[in-house]
Amino acid sequence: MGNLADFRNVPARAAGLIERFTSSAMLLQTKTLGFLAALGATVIWSGNFVVARGIAQDIPPVQLNFWRWAVALLCMLPLALPKLRADWPGLRRHPVYLSFMALTGVSAMNTLIYKAGQTTESLNMALLVPTAPIIIIVLSRIIYGEPITPRRLTGLALVLCGVLVLISRGDWQALAHIRFTPGDFWALGGAACFGVYSLFIRRRTSDISAEGFTAATFALGLLYSLPALIWEMRVLPAPVWNGPVITGVLYSGVGCSFISFFLWTKSIAVIGPVRAGFVYYTLPLFAAVASVLVLGEHITPAHVGGGLLIVAGILAATLQLSAPHQKHARQ
Repeated sequence: MGNLADFRNVPARAAGLIERFTSSAMLLQTKTLGFLAALGATVIWSGNFVVARGIAQDIPPVQLNFWRWAVALLCMLPLALPKLRADWPGLRRHPVYLSFMALTGVSAMNTLIYKAGQTTESLNMALLVPTAPIIIIVLSRIIYGEPITPRRLTGLALVLCGVLVLISRGDWQALAHIRFTPGDFWALGGAACFGVYSLFIRRRTSDISAEGFTAATFALGLLYSLPALIWEMRVLPAPVWNGPVITGVLYSGVGCSFISFFLWTKSIAVIGPVRAGFVYYTLPLFAAVASVLVLGEHITPAHVGGGLLIVAGILAATLQLSAPHQKHARQ
């Protein structure tokens, strides 16, 4: 009878196995989409450095940032307006949070980076790019209590080594001759804004849709940028609205602001700010590729070696490993 009972339990056990397999597959697929969203955002953002470099002398930083987000808001409104009625009560309940996210992610971040590009060297900028994920890791530990595991530290070390190889082109003596300018501190402030934005975006409440949240932060960011915009328009020369400037604003607005920030918001919600931050480390790699394609620069062994280290570090820090005998993997 025991054998017969076991036989009768086979369908239930099989159903349980199928359910667990399906849940695991769906979870893996969701996390994969989260990593792909972060990667897509990073690839698009990498082109922003090429755009900023090409039009920095033709349009002041606050105006470039303002028109970039104005374009992004126009792209976002068709998606957000149908959800505005349902989102409105939530938007009214969280004015401080929305204002904070708008100031850090829209008004300040890229304005500081565009301002930095006027006085700092490209090598210095590349050194400062990875500080955003570092800030995310530290603040995640302080605010959310997320552990900084040995595996994450190993991945972080590999990524930093890869970035150093990449930006020094394999010449370590170049790092010793770096001279910091006021623009470096502007860039550091921009990186800090991005880290804080990525960290606190997980606090978006469920009563506000992703579309409504994105449109609200875009609109508030533009509103809070108006004083600086008016001041800049009064004291600095007017922008030169030539073909490269218009193309750059459209690329920054549609790609870097609308598409990338939407992807980044989705990614943070799925895989969290720390894992997304490690994907962000690939930005120098893609920026180098963009420089080759657009500016005609050459790929060197340092680019290859640095890129491999960056990829290895991201895999070490983000892949969840488990032993065959363990029933549940733990990070």
